[in-house]
Amino acid sequence: MTDHGGFRYRLPVLALALAAMIASAGPAAAERTPAMFETGESKQQFPSLLVFPDIAGNVSIMLHCASQIEPSGKMKDTFCVIRNNGEVVFGAAVQKAAKKARLTPASIDGKGQKVYLQFRIEFIKEGDSKTIHIYSNTGDAENVEAYGNDHVAAQRVIGKEPWMNVCPGRAQFGITARAHVSVEGVASNVSLHHGYGIVPTGTCQQSIIRTIESSAFTPAMSGNEPVPSAFVEPFGN
Repeated sequence: MTDHGGFRYRLPVLALALAAMIASAGPAAAERTPAMFETGESKQQFPSLLVFPDIAGNVSIMLHCASQIEPSGKMKDTFCVIRNNGEVVFGAAVQKAAKKARLTPASIDGKGQKVYLQFRIEFIKEGDSKTIHIYSNTGDAENVEAYGNDHVAAQRVIGKEPWMNVCPGRAQFGITARAHVSVEGVASNVSLHHGYGIVPTGTCQQSIIRTIESSAFTPAMSGNEPVPSAFVEPFGN
């Protein structure tokens, strides 16, 4: 459980992102580019700053993480799900790198956007060999089956967030929203799945659906092409 600068999330279980383009939400084409880990400043690149923890023995760990990416490219409120004590040191390494990193920010029609980025980081140590793989997606089975592990997931632009005005502030709850995001960056077919805590009121649930439906998105990318995809995001406190 974490508080993302006023955004309450419990994150579920988020190949470097490559260049991405386009989508149209109206008569004129709108260029939509997701946040990307690679930047022109090598010293500020998240992959360069991420250091494999000094541990004994072989290990294979996949962390599921999320971050708010500011229009400046700064990573804010980065969080990884920690399932056991052995993963604590890896989560700390991610947070340490995130504090200094700058990403290529998401943009729509050339204007920087604040987006919710979900990603995964795989740490593998075999003998003296250490490797780190970064995947710009949640590992959702539907998307991985269609586009492989290296696709870039759709990213939601953080806006007014209607759900925060009506959903519980203290009573613990967790809901996962699942939607379809088109190549134009439009969400539809939103469904909610209860995860933990109380079952929120219908008003709260409708506000979560409204948040998803009213948000702008950068579409998922497979290679350099926008593709339709499933989008998953946790809401809660």
